[in-house]
Amino acid sequence: MASRAFARVAPVRAKVAFYLIVGVGLFLAWRLFDVQIRQGPHLARAALSQRSETVQQSAKRGTIFDRDGAVLVRSLPSQSVYAVPANITDPRAAAAALAPLLGMKTGELEGILSERAQFHWLARKIPYESAQRIKALSIVGVNTEPEDTGVRFAPSGHLASTVLGFVGLDENGLAGAEYSFDKYLSGQPGRLRIEADEFGWAIPFGDTTVVERAAPGRNLALTIDSYLQFEAERALAARVAASQARSGTAIIMDPSSGEILAMANVPDYDPAHFSAYADDARRNRAVEDAYEPGSTFKLITAAAALDSGKATPATRFAARDALKVGGRTIHNAEDGFMAGRGGPESMEDIIAYSHNVGAAEIGMAVGRKTLDATIRRFGFGERTRIELPGENPGIVPALADWSGSSLATISFGQGISTTPLAMTRAYAAIANGGLLMRPRIVRTLYNDDGTPAYTYGPEVERRVISAETARTLRGYLRAVVVRGTGNPTARVPGYTTAGKTGTAQMVENGYYASGAYVASFIGFVPAEKPKYVILVKIERPRGSYYGSTVAAPVFASLARTAMLHAGDMPDLPPPRSRPVPPKRASNQPR
Repeated sequence: MASRAFARVAPVRAKVAFYLIVGVGLFLAWRLFDVQIRQGPHLARAALSQRSETVQQSAKRGTIFDRDGAVLVRSLPSQSVYAVPANITDPRAAAAALAPLLGMKTGELEGILSERAQFHWLARKIPYESAQRIKALSIVGVNTEPEDTGVRFAPSGHLASTVLGFVGLDENGLAGAEYSFDKYLSGQPGRLRIEADEFGWAIPFGDTTVVERAAPGRNLALTIDSYLQFEAERALAARVAASQARSGTAIIMDPSSGEILAMANVPDYDPAHFSAYADDARRNRAVEDAYEPGSTFKLITAAAALDSGKATPATRFAARDALKVGGRTIHNAEDGFMAGRGGPESMEDIIAYSHNVGAAEIGMAVGRKTLDATIRRFGFGERTRIELPGENPGIVPALADWSGSSLATISFGQGISTTPLAMTRAYAAIANGGLLMRPRIVRTLYNDDGTPAYTYGPEVERRVISAETARTLRGYLRAVVVRGTGNPTARVPGYTTAGKTGTAQMVENGYYASGAYVASFIGFVPAEKPKYVILVKIERPRGSYYGSTVAAPVFASLARTAMLHAGDMPDLPPPRSRPVPPKRASNQPR
């Protein structure tokens, strides 16, 4: 009975087991199909998303050229160096070989390489050539990885560094033209999807997918002439060193266009290692430093007198050595007093010999309102709008704040402050016939393919004086060089030059600092049809501190260099040779 009952039940159980196995098999097959085929791509994306990051892909930064196409700064490919310490068999030997190339201490690097870690960055964004030297060592466990951003490289080192500025680790502009034109130079970033570790760092040799391609930055052509820039920096540095001065600035401008051909500052710095320099060395003094201009400002006072009709070239002013006004006594500077000359002076004499009292007398004849209006018409007290950051507008006191002596002192450049660039622009207006130009440091913005995207042309701000007044003022400046305080230090053999000396005491903490002076000279060449306006400013020279002895010789050197560089023929006739007297007979009286 039992055996017959078991025989009847066994087939049923077998069938149940069979169908159960078939059902489970079909279910598993379905799940495999569902997971692998139907949901496969979705699940793969979900899995990847847990170990991937979408990061910004930096665009190739644009190149900066000088006016003739010479490269001033560009971006070079960069790489980063990483190590897998667990794979390094001899950390001490590896550290000894790598340390000099990475600029690290051997002991510090050996400690890193001795760890049993799986990954460690040793250096980020180093030049491609440096990375190749490291790779050539063939150290197992040390390798390189390309970076999407480059290393900024200035072929000429310090040249124009205070104008160009510098960039940060991610090639974002932080100073100078790099900062002002960062949005054009940096281009448009793209997006990448990368494989990353749990900390969000890229896994070396992991998958990378371009989500959106980066658009390269535009290139920039400055107005700078590399040769004139080099010569300006060289001559300026030599004078600063010789006079043991604290700093210096030199500017060369084309007065017809407002283009800056050279803008030199001493001290300067290496943009590739900008963090190793003090802020003082990185500052563009030509646009950021305001100073009392001293006697170079007398031309503005003379311009106010002539253009307003308050005085003419024939007007004479009393010859004095001292003048009491507003509770203070004004004296002539030692380099400006015309000892023993006596008698009334013309404006040309006052300018030629840099007579402070005479300039004050001109200012008082002009009056507060007219002088203030002329000063502001020349653009003092406002920024020139040059394409460089950090520009100082200077200080022109409001008329309500003028003291009893302000009219007299401002007339010869005290009680007012301006920048070297603003003074250069004002003299450019005198040179070009009375037009105030907007200074330019950029010529052309180029697309990545080399086609011009935008060209910056000359921009006239306004007419500040008449052409006749400008012509008369140029004559006064010529007299400075021919017979005044600029004779003979501002002369250039073969070329006519014109300009004005300036010697001003420095203001510190609201007071004039004892023994601290600014020596300056501003002029142009040739004298009648100026092609270049040149400013030289030397701060805190030791020993002689007059503009005529410290700054004027640098002007003369740069004026000659600029004219020869342009291939301009001399405009002065050669000096006549003196006839040789006949040889006297031995019996003639001596």
